[in-house]
Amino acid sequence: MLAVAVIVLILALLLASPVSVSASFEQELTVTARYLFLRFRLLPQKEKKPARKKKEEKPEAEKPQEPASKKSFRDILKKRGVSGLLELLSEAASLAGSVLRRFFSHVRVSQFDLFLAVATEDAAETALLYGRACAAAYPAVGALMQACGCRRFGVSVVPDFQRSKSEVRFRMRARISLFYILREGLSALLRAAKLWQKFQSGPGGARQAEQPPGAKST
Repeated sequence: MLAVAVIVLILALLLASPVSVSASFEQELTVTARYLFLRFRLLPQKEKKPARKKKEEKPEAEKPQEPASKKSFRDILKKRGVSGLLELLSEAASLAGSVLRRFFSHVRVSQFDLFLAVATEDAAETALLYGRACAAAYPAVGALMQACGCRRFGVSVVPDFQRSKSEVRFRMRARISLFYILREGLSALLRAAKLWQKFQSGPGGARQAEQPPGAKST
């Protein structure tokens, strides 16, 4: 019993430990993730060394043919039509929105700074672009920080009439526990699988599957 309790305690500590993500952008986007004493660089990715050429290229093995029962996306699309595809996209967008809302509600942002200098070759165009940037940046960042529960953040959008190119600088730090990552990820996969199964079955597919063969529908 003591060994089981120790294992459960260790698992609980691992799941409760936060995953920290740091992101910054000046010349290029840099993203790093940390978990306990481990550190991973997500962006920019390290350049892979070119693989050595093999002396003799072996002929490619023939790919196994897919079973006839496994329908391709093209076949399903022909069966459902454009209306079915639009329904799938609508439900997928709704699913993505709900998953993101639930996920970001568990994210804790400790730092968020965005600086945007709007500049073009024409002063009038710079002024118009500055107005559009303000109308887009401030509400979007405010909504995102409200979803993450972050009250202290910085957003600065300024017009620069001395330069011809815009400049963006960005820095963020956030954390979320591993438990919520696994829970929300598993929930999203299950819901996506159900949505795909519904799209495959087609209209009335579930109702036809419940009826035994030869039964008359009333």
